[in-house]
Amino acid sequence: MTTPPDVPAPRFSPEELTAMLGERNNPTAEQSAIISSPLTPRLVIAGAGSGKTATMADRVVWLVANGWVRPEEVLGVTFTRKAAGELASRIRSKLSALQRIAAEDSEHRIFPAGLLSEDALEPKVSTYHSYASGIVSDYGLRLGVERDVVLLGGAQAWQLASEVVEAFDGEYEHFRAAKSTLVKAVIQLAGECAEHLRDPAEVQEWLMERVAEFQALPYVAGAKKNPTQAAGELGAMLRTRASVAEMVGRYADAKRVRGALDFGDLVALAARVASEIPLAAEVERQRFKVVLLDEFQDTSHAQLVLFSRLFGGGHAVTAVGDPNQSIYGFRGASAGQLFHFVREFPVQVGGSFAVAPTSYLTTAWRNGRNILSAANVISAPLSAAAMHAGPAGERESADSVEVPPLRPSPAAADGKVVIGRFATDEDEARAIAADVLRYRVTDFEEPAGADRVPPAMAVLCRRRAQMECIRREFELRGIPYEIVGLGGLLDTPEIVDLVATLRVLADPGRSDSLMRLLAGARWRIGPADLMAFRDWSSFLARRRGHPGKEGDEADDPDAAVIESDITDSASLVEALDWLPREGWTSAHGRTLSRDALDRLDALSAELRQLRGFMGDDLTTLLGEVERAMLLDIEVAARPGISIHQARRNLDAFHDAAAGFLHTSHRVDVLAFLAWLEAAATEEGGLDVAAPDVNHEAVQLLTVHASKGLEWDVVFVPGLNAGAFPSSRDSRWSSGSAALPWPLRGDRADLPQWDTDQPDQKGWLDAEKDFKADVQAHGEAEERRLAYVAYTRAKFVLWVSSAAWVGSRAGMAEMSPFLSELAPLAGVGAGDGEAAAAEEQARGPAEAAAGRAAVVHPASVEEPALPAESPLTQDLEVALWPYDPLEGPADPRTGVRLRLVPGRRAAMETAARRVREAMSTDPASDAPADPAAGEGPRQLRGVAANWAQEAELLLERRFRRAAVQDVHLPGHISASTFVDLGDDPESVLARLRRPVPREPGMSARKGTAFHAWVEEYFGKAGMLELDEAPGSDNHIDEAYGLDSMVETFRNSEWAHRAPAHVEVPVETRIGDVVVRGRIDAVFRDTDGGWDLVDWKTGRRPAAGQLKVKAVQLAVYRLAWARLKGVPLDSVRAAFYYVGENQVVRPHDLGTAEQLEDIVTAALGGTTALAKATASASGTSRPQS
Repeated sequence: MTTPPDVPAPRFSPEELTAMLGERNNPTAEQSAIISSPLTPRLVIAGAGSGKTATMADRVVWLVANGWVRPEEVLGVTFTRKAAGELASRIRSKLSALQRIAAEDSEHRIFPAGLLSEDALEPKVSTYHSYASGIVSDYGLRLGVERDVVLLGGAQAWQLASEVVEAFDGEYEHFRAAKSTLVKAVIQLAGECAEHLRDPAEVQEWLMERVAEFQALPYVAGAKKNPTQAAGELGAMLRTRASVAEMVGRYADAKRVRGALDFGDLVALAARVASEIPLAAEVERQRFKVVLLDEFQDTSHAQLVLFSRLFGGGHAVTAVGDPNQSIYGFRGASAGQLFHFVREFPVQVGGSFAVAPTSYLTTAWRNGRNILSAANVISAPLSAAAMHAGPAGERESADSVEVPPLRPSPAAADGKVVIGRFATDEDEARAIAADVLRYRVTDFEEPAGADRVPPAMAVLCRRRAQMECIRREFELRGIPYEIVGLGGLLDTPEIVDLVATLRVLADPGRSDSLMRLLAGARWRIGPADLMAFRDWSSFLARRRGHPGKEGDEADDPDAAVIESDITDSASLVEALDWLPREGWTSAHGRTLSRDALDRLDALSAELRQLRGFMGDDLTTLLGEVERAMLLDIEVAARPGISIHQARRNLDAFHDAAAGFLHTSHRVDVLAFLAWLEAAATEEGGLDVAAPDVNHEAVQLLTVHASKGLEWDVVFVPGLNAGAFPSSRDSRWSSGSAALPWPLRGDRADLPQWDTDQPDQKGWLDAEKDFKADVQAHGEAEERRLAYVAYTRAKFVLWVSSAAWVGSRAGMAEMSPFLSELAPLAGVGAGDGEAAAAEEQARGPAEAAAGRAAVVHPASVEEPALPAESPLTQDLEVALWPYDPLEGPADPRTGVRLRLVPGRRAAMETAARRVREAMSTDPASDAPADPAAGEGPRQLRGVAANWAQEAELLLERRFRRAAVQDVHLPGHISASTFVDLGDDPESVLARLRRPVPREPGMSARKGTAFHAWVEEYFGKAGMLELDEAPGSDNHIDEAYGLDSMVETFRNSEWAHRAPAHVEVPVETRIGDVVVRGRIDAVFRDTDGGWDLVDWKTGRRPAAGQLKVKAVQLAVYRLAWARLKGVPLDSVRAAFYYVGENQVVRPHDLGTAEQLEDIVTAALGGTTALAKATASASGTSRPQS
């Protein structure tokens, strides 16, 4: 039990504090009441875009300013690292501003002494899993959990569950599922057992009781009838689920043997600690006087138990959430958690307890007025159900909680809602693409600076399968796009080629992946050559099966076929390693052309070289494959897109691979490929980093992935009945994965299957009723999902439906989430064509006056929709292969299908100019005359190889000469560029013969400190150094991290909010592109930029410091080019954290001076030292 603390009377109101801090926006009356509320439990229902993050940050600052709590006595918990970083950044910046004001009050007339000292700590802002990890780390030993326990990632969990399923030796006759389905079921049921605090043995026992109960009943009471197939399948389902529960128990044992936990175990153990160890609650309540729980509608039952046992009984806990945005029911979340809060966290009134009060935030600061109208229409049935159920705290069920409709802010724009009904999904995609092109040149807001920023746009799909049609249309029109998420990432062309190459390298049986490469744009092997290559592969397989036969005898197509092992079957990968001689002809009369043989030979050599990297680190292999395939150059050559955006998919894939290496027990290529296949087959894919809004391209992502983001323009296509809302249900009585709902902690909020029946048929009939109840329950979650999609839009919400989708046989009806918006456009469902005609006749502005929505001009009225699918009536005809530089063409007319201009002519012109420049004598302006006999004659054929070998031998003989003919790679790192200025010979030698360098203690120390700084500024994970599960504290002490952290906290940088952290940059200097990563970028008060590079080593001597300063010169030049600002407006500094010194080199070099370094390295001139000195300048220390 917690007694409300005695606190002094407030010195400031929220409005007064806002004015004191110089902020522009005053809090609303709703916000002010929450900010200044007493230190008691409170539920805050905050609608979408209602400023809940700002309100929570203001609440913390108000409590600190009035002396009610110290900053370190505040705990903030949210779900994602991004949200935690945003909340921490806001609180930190506001407290810093308050601290500066308090410091100016030297006589303490406003603030009492010691209220905000310079050594004051910060509030703890964490994720739910991170906080649970800290609880287990601090108190887990009391439950027998070691501190060095390993936390399993998604890849490891999948692999371990797969091993458990493969080793299962129990009864399996009743199984109806494949191995992959059982693996998924084990992982899902294990997670749900943890979320609802159930032991797998308890679940298995309960299920076996249901099996015995079901089998003991007659099929029909009072009649002798044999059970039907449905009854048998129901019994098999219950037995299979019991077997899966047994596997979950074995999965838990396997984790225990390995000393490992997964995320579900982490929360369950933390909840157990909170329930069984009173000391934990006592210490945590003393440590944190105020607790803020964000996104509470997405918490699980275990998380509710964790925080209610730690901070229940009247402690000052504020839960913030929106039941209309509870969209993660498939992960165990329930909108009813908000209802349960008011009872689990009661308010102490005298000697008794009462339900916690509820506050509301209803002013939307994101959406336009008309968009809010559409969102309120969608959420109205949810609120109506909540009103019918009664107020919070007075009912047993929490299916829904009442949420008042959102109100627009006083400064809200009108916004625009466009609704449409189209004949086919292709028509829908064309309409989206046309409006994207129109909105790209629309200014929705006044540009803040001289440069216009394109509006942010997104297409939100219910399922990833919808994206392909839209992606194709964007490709045809040349619209830059980005598919967000690993599942969509694996479908992008460059990643498909990269993964196909990995499969060919790792598995000689993956002929399908090799076919992808052979028929792709790079090698372009045509159908005739592919058929001949297939014949050659079959010839090799038959010759291997009949080693005594040769020639045509082994290639007899009429010979008897004897079934053999799969390892003896034909393999295109093997055929590529053993190509036929020129002129070989198969028994079918096919032969490989000369061009095909040359290309196949080149591909074979490339793959042979890449196999030499198979034993290296996975990231090294990926880099080598990318360079060998020229993928980096290919994506950079895409027209109309920046190089940073062009590499986005490749960089995201590398990040996914790095995450796999950090979490997987097996890190070989085959394990990585199995992990990718799991990501591709699962609808949700595997977890990836949260997406960021991209102004350079239209983003395609699922509605679930859009949570927490906002765009200027949002398209929501595919609003068809059965698709959105989805007709699929998640009832536990089907499949083999879900925890039985009677065993869930939130069972009071869910429909239930009434098994109190006299016979088996009664069970089956009750299950049908249960299915209908679950579908109605699921439609409410789908409605919340539509509400989330609609509230992502700021200025334009574009929603549509298509009658005919792909190869689907029947016409799709319009979704209720679309038809319910029809009255906003002044029409009933199906009157879209009439409204569109009115708009064309009267003009869009006049016709839309007084209406919250408009009908798209291309919309089709329901009676006018085609009775049969136009998508399946015509024969699909395509020309393959087509010119990759020109794009596909209609084989009947020859007309190009892409609207963007082709690149064939431009590329051939550029190539011709390059060849002409290479063939011209640089010492003479006159063109070379081949007949004059000047210069050596170019050798051909085999002799060309002799000449190449001779040149290599001569180069090796004279490689110690003063001047060498050296070529730098197209891309080098910033550190390599610095070394190039200091010692070019060693750099060039290292590039010629790269040798891996083992990272020393200084490199490891720098990596650890950089990781901590990222976490400190809220851009990386929210785990503190001492709270990470299995953290190596003894290594941290060896690195001296504690002293560096303390020094950094007392430095000027700790109290400044960076504009960017860990920013990757690249810029061209001379003939090379230099890549690097800026540690932190700050914005100065004068509008300039300040770049900082953290250094954990000792400050070097003056001479060496000049060389190191070249790195800052590169970063400064890259940032100035990236932002389009003058070079003089960008400053740069080294911060040597060990010595607490800031070193600012002045007179940093220009682009020309940096280019001198490249020129000097390639030319071997004596200007090298002068170029280095000019680029680095001199330095002056600051303390």
